Amino acid sequence: MLSFFLAVLLAQAPSPSASPAPTATPQTVVVHIKNFAYVPEQLKVAAGTRVRFVNDDDMPHTVTADDKSYDSGNLDKGASWTHAFAKAGTSTYVCAYHPFMRGSIEVTAP
Repeated sequence: MLSFFLAVLLAQAPSPSASPAPTATPQTVVVHIKNFAYVPEQLKVAAGTRVRFVNDDDMPHTVTADDKSYDSGNLDKGASWTHAFAKAGTSTYVCAYHPFMRGSIEVTAP
């Protein structure tokens, strides 16, 4: 009788393969703004990656897309801003206050 109940319990237990597959969370990459430069200046990421820009300088900076598709606004010392790059292609950006500061992100298909 005990073996019958064990067989019934085992038959009702969910199998390990029945659990849903975990969903992938987007990766976050950090670009530092220091010494009046984006570090790294050039970056290559997969589509869907979030890039977090952190201002380590004493001066305010921005992260402004050349095509105006995104703009961080003013980033004071210690401030950060995150942008998700969803579309494959190359995105170039500049600091609106210091136009000699330039960076680029190559976004590859997922």
